[in-house]
Amino acid sequence: MNTKPPPPKRVAPHTVAPTTRLLRDSMLHGHQDLYGAIDDEELDDVHGSNGVHNSHLSIHNYEAENSKQHATTRVPFMHRQWYAASRAASQLPAIALVTFYFPVGWRSSSAAAAAIATDDDNISVSEGGFVLDGPFPIAAKEALGIRMFLLSTIIGQLSMTYASNFKNCIALQMVENVPFCQSLAYIVVQHQGYGMEALSTLFFLFGLASLIVGAVFYILGRFEMGKVLYFFPAHVLVGCIGGIGVFIAKTGLEITANASFGIVFIQRIHLLLVVFGFEVGLRVLNHLTKDSSGTSRYPLLSPIYFCLITPIFYLSLWVLGKSTDSAVVDGYFFPPLNDCSEAAGCGGINSFLSPLWTEIWESIPTMVALVLFSLIHVPINIPAFAVSTDVDVDMNKELVAHGWSNGIAGLFGALQCYLAYTQSIIYYKSGGNGRASSLAVASLTSVLFFVGPSIASHIPRCMAGTLLLHCGIDLFLEGVSDSYGKYDYLEYAGIWAITVVMTVFGMESALLTGGATALLTYAVQSVTYLSPIRGSMTAATLRSSEWNRSPAAYDILDADATGRLNIRVIQLQGHLFFANISSLADSLKQIVRSNRPYVVIIDFTLVLGIDSSAAQAIIKLRDKLTHQLGTSLVIFVPGSTSGFPCESNLSEQLTTARNFSGSHVCDDLDTALIYAEDALIAMVDSNIKSCFFNEIKEINSIDDEKKYAIELLLRKCPGESHEVVQKFFSYFSREVYSKGDVVWRQGTKSDSAKLLISGEIISKLENEAGTTETISIGSLIGECSLVQGLNRNSTVTVLLDNTILYSLSSESWDFIKENDLRTAQLLYSIVTWYLTLRVQHVSNRIFETRCLPI
Repeated sequence: MNTKPPPPKRVAPHTVAPTTRLLRDSMLHGHQDLYGAIDDEELDDVHGSNGVHNSHLSIHNYEAENSKQHATTRVPFMHRQWYAASRAASQLPAIALVTFYFPVGWRSSSAAAAAIATDDDNISVSEGGFVLDGPFPIAAKEALGIRMFLLSTIIGQLSMTYASNFKNCIALQMVENVPFCQSLAYIVVQHQGYGMEALSTLFFLFGLASLIVGAVFYILGRFEMGKVLYFFPAHVLVGCIGGIGVFIAKTGLEITANASFGIVFIQRIHLLLVVFGFEVGLRVLNHLTKDSSGTSRYPLLSPIYFCLITPIFYLSLWVLGKSTDSAVVDGYFFPPLNDCSEAAGCGGINSFLSPLWTEIWESIPTMVALVLFSLIHVPINIPAFAVSTDVDVDMNKELVAHGWSNGIAGLFGALQCYLAYTQSIIYYKSGGNGRASSLAVASLTSVLFFVGPSIASHIPRCMAGTLLLHCGIDLFLEGVSDSYGKYDYLEYAGIWAITVVMTVFGMESALLTGGATALLTYAVQSVTYLSPIRGSMTAATLRSSEWNRSPAAYDILDADATGRLNIRVIQLQGHLFFANISSLADSLKQIVRSNRPYVVIIDFTLVLGIDSSAAQAIIKLRDKLTHQLGTSLVIFVPGSTSGFPCESNLSEQLTTARNFSGSHVCDDLDTALIYAEDALIAMVDSNIKSCFFNEIKEINSIDDEKKYAIELLLRKCPGESHEVVQKFFSYFSREVYSKGDVVWRQGTKSDSAKLLISGEIISKLENEAGTTETISIGSLIGECSLVQGLNRNSTVTVLLDNTILYSLSSESWDFIKENDLRTAQLLYSIVTWYLTLRVQHVSNRIFETRCLPI
């Protein structure tokens, strides 16, 4: 017996439970929607635009399915204020974590710097590239380097807040470009030496390079050339994520030890043990606080843990009786920096009064290389962050956003900036979300611009090391562990190859490796074809094998407003992979926009292979069709009982339909058309029997059985009177079969036609590769052979005990032909009707012209 779950209770706004208890419950259940906005400005966050789990809202009144209603409902003032305050408080750990991530790889001026100062032909850039060591006439060059970083970050963060589709992205100076900045510095110093003029020229070149980078990004986005960047397949992005994870973890350890991997690194193992201890502690806490599904019960655990590392470290020093000065000497803290308080000391960043055009002309090749290198990272970071946060982003808009951010940075002489994947992931996983939170990040970064250098030396190395090590390990596991089983062997091998190459040789080599693996994947998985869409048509002239519907159901299906004309069938072919899935999705959305059908059937029967990028795009396409384009029902047809031709379990992920809405998967096109017809009928009259769910009519007596048999015959004889059909049925005799009985065998003489009343039988072609057809209740079988005097075309076997058939024998048929021509005409009409339906059946008609509808 089918039971329906009770409908959700409606809660009036004034009966909302106390917010503190709800905040506690949301933490206990791991609901991350606490970090999203509930006001009208960010209502899209409630619907999951930021990729955070959105099955339920933390506050019971704000359930996702009723978010629009409650967004416009008048909520008590104190409740709104409390919720706003709690939402702002929940953002603080994320804001603090990301804001305090400024350059931690600096070193102070040293004897080595003084030695370099004696040679006017050299300039040195510290590890991390943020400090210019040399005899420039500026006090606190280290602080200037940090402020260069922070200025670019502030400009990028403000630009991304208003120009990007991401609700939780973090902008950062493009630190990968530091080697090019070093090359520019070499060129300037060789011509101008050290002095304010050289520094002015250098900052002019930095600003000019940012302007050029911004212009290129803006042009690419403005002229909608972002699709070129979609040619990065999913497994290449995942491999890059794994490689970035290794790089970040390695950087965290090197920063902690203040040395690169080597003998000195090993000698400073005492610094690393602190980081390992904090990391193990966090991993253990995360493991112990997971629920049965493997999800953390406390999303704020990690950010709060990171924020507590610094006070815990100071407390440990106090307990151990160790002074801060001795800890600084032992290397537990970053070196102290001089503050850049004099105007002349920091004014060079905005002084473009004396650039020399010779140096600018000589710098053009370096700036061209810088621009090209800048273009490498954005196509990696944006799709990778979109995958990690499950957000459907417009690449063109993101390129325009990068154009604005770099253009503005160039006007201020700042270095290039971009969406930083690592920091964005930390921010996202810490609960950061929304414009207000993003502006808070920019505001606090602005504060750090003035006070950061003075407080930087008070931060222990273990805090930065633990943060980077933890994030790096998570990204590495996301790349090579979580992806296992989601990609085929060739793609997964490519993921490992990209990760290893990036770890050993860097980003550029990894991208070349990714291109090679993508081409290899294409060569193996794809074949030559014209278009992934074979054709598109309505189901107006298509017929399913469900031929025994009631007259009322046929009236609905034949009407223009409610019938098969509202079903759109789209058949795909060939290989679907990363290079054609974007254009395929655009074409499908255009077809749906142009026709506005109630039901869309997408047939994958002729599709030979689907790679992981296409599989993910198909799921997003389903969401687009159902949520944005207003399609009531989307049916996917893999064309096989084994599912879609890909590694992902698409059949399970695409099955969400309830009450004929959402998406559904049917093994073949005929079943899909039956399901679509049932959906159209249910939209008009839900009381009409659904053939798809095989509802069986309750029969309590032989008389009920005979009445039902006459009703089934009436469906096949539209327009005939009940008396004529009842007389025709009087020539039938009742037969009962058991499971395994053979009604007749292929090739035997035809001596009867039979009407199936209850039970189940199957027809099989003996001389073919197991071709079978299940006979539905109400079907009349053997009629064509009986009328034409032919042998049986198939073998019919009984599948269930107590299967009931009514049989019209050849003797009775001969008698009807000789004595009752009016009744005989009924069987002739049924034969013609069946032949017409078979010719118009979807398997014969779909995109073929050899079998036109009759």
